[in-house]
Amino acid sequence: MNNFKVLPNAFEWLLGLYSDNFERLKRLVDARQMVPGRYLREVEGQPALLLDVLEQQPYTTLLRLSLRFADSMPAEDPESYWRVYHDARQAEVTHCRFDAHRVRLFAPDTPARLIAQYRRRMNSFANKWLEHLLESGYAEGHWRLIGGVPEWDRALVIAPGAEEEASGRARSGAQRRSRSPARSA
Repeated sequence: MNNFKVLPNAFEWLLGLYSDNFERLKRLVDARQMVPGRYLREVEGQPALLLDVLEQQPYTTLLRLSLRFADSMPAEDPESYWRVYHDARQAEVTHCRFDAHRVRLFAPDTPARLIAQYRRRMNSFANKWLEHLLESGYAEGHWRLIGGVPEWDRALVIAPGAEEEASGRARSGAQRRSRSPARSA
């Protein structure tokens, strides 16, 4: 009797995806030797590709990768945050933004099942996006350092299911301001 699985479980599949992401990302950028900062790569007829090297550790690099569109709001989209494990040859997207709101993955009440689904969906998207970038010519040329890493607008961070919480905080803040006594001059 053969004792083998035809299909990997979800965790094994995700680790395989992380390995594939690493190989594609490495063809696009070998960030291991780059200093923290904002880098730009331009391809004729394509939006500029932005790379923010957020942090360098001996075996891990934290990155933000996005395209810059001239006539779009927000101008940088999608915005993906990567944790690259050089020793394990794995790269995972920790979170990603496709529109005006970033999604905070680890909200206090987020069930583990939703976190796992989110990781699979985001890393699957990122894998296809890296393939598109490679096919569009972004692997050619050199990265140009254009400055430090910019701060991002924390007001855009919304956790899944936390839209009500954010609006509740805004209402309570307005109520506190309206109850505070006016200062006399």
